[in-house]
Amino acid sequence: MSESTRAVVRLGARAIDALPPRLRRPVRSVLGRPGPKLVALDELDAVLAQATALMGPAPDEARTLLDGIVLALPSEPPDDPFSAAYREWTWDLYRSISGRAAYDTGHEASPFDLAAALERPFPYQTGSLALVGRDLVARGHLLDCLADAIPAQRAARRVVEFGPGWGNLTRDLVATGLDVTAVELDEKFCRLIAHRCDGPGRVTVAQGDMLAFAAEQPFDAAVFFESFHHCADHLSMLRRLHDIVRPGGVVLFASEPVQNLDYPWGPRLDGLSVWSSRTYGWLELGFDRAYFDRALARTGWSGRRVRLGPGAGETDVIVARAAPGG
Repeated sequence: MSESTRAVVRLGARAIDALPPRLRRPVRSVLGRPGPKLVALDELDAVLAQATALMGPAPDEARTLLDGIVLALPSEPPDDPFSAAYREWTWDLYRSISGRAAYDTGHEASPFDLAAALERPFPYQTGSLALVGRDLVARGHLLDCLADAIPAQRAARRVVEFGPGWGNLTRDLVATGLDVTAVELDEKFCRLIAHRCDGPGRVTVAQGDMLAFAAEQPFDAAVFFESFHHCADHLSMLRRLHDIVRPGGVVLFASEPVQNLDYPWGPRLDGLSVWSSRTYGWLELGFDRAYFDRALARTGWSGRRVRLGPGAGETDVIVARAAPGG
């Protein structure tokens, strides 16, 4: 395929993505590319059981299987995505997908062997070159965006990272000489991060919910890498960030599911997200691009999307700064 043909294909894909949500799938079907198979809620467990059986011995095959399905939206959301009724709709959807009676931050715990993770953390422990490659590319793009946001000559560059999980990005930042406060809910992840991260920068591990974190001194930057979508109250978090980053500071949302959704925001319906919620009870939110821009503006932020390339949406970084007068 020539470069001009690829450019036309990309433009066509973007035109389809710009259609109203309910028109996207029919148009793709007409073009012979309907996308993942729609699965009803009562069919879900049988499909997810196949993925669970593959997840240990063949993670790439499990990912391929999950990439091929999407849960059919059980009910339509209310019109106003900022209303209490809409928020209750998202929790109803979470309860349906996860099979839990209610959400609790305790559900965010990740079952893993700490001793094994100290030697070989995720994604390396999967043995999947594809997963490791995607993770390295995404982290590299984030670091490049952070370099543009924080001048290299600034002394004692201070970053707060929310939901660092395995600590791969935390380790990158500390090894590069930044002082990092890692805010992590999971006690085992806190121990893992403390053991993995060596200077020349400093790491401070703060165990707790990101919504409860209070900064003693404002940071140069706040970073969410594949973690903001676990926040149980994203609007409150966005408001709180004004007290967490210094004037002129930045907030980076990296590899977050801010994409073209069929609804403004709520639990994601793709196979991997549904599997994660049903298996562990994790909160796997997604945000439509237009809604996320409105949410940023509503809470006093202005965001700019930085893409790594034309087809690299999952590695996008949204760089947000306080809006004038925000």
